[in-house]
Amino acid sequence: MNNDTAWLEEFLPLMRCPDTHQPLRRATAEECAKLGVSAALTTQDGSQQFTIDEGIPILLPRVVR
Repeated sequence: MNNDTAWLEEFLPLMRCPDTHQPLRRATAEECAKLGVSAALTTQDGSQQFTIDEGIPILLPRVVR
């Protein structure tokens, strides 16, 4: 965890996936490597990932067309 995302620890228990409404957790190093990012959040079951860009989680829902 870096200083840019230290604030997340307080809010992470309240955060949910916009698609599945599952609780979110920090992605593991292996999960981040698969995404090609240094930090991300993921759902409890690992089905959805959300990158963290400059300390801000990008929690946009998937667009279904």
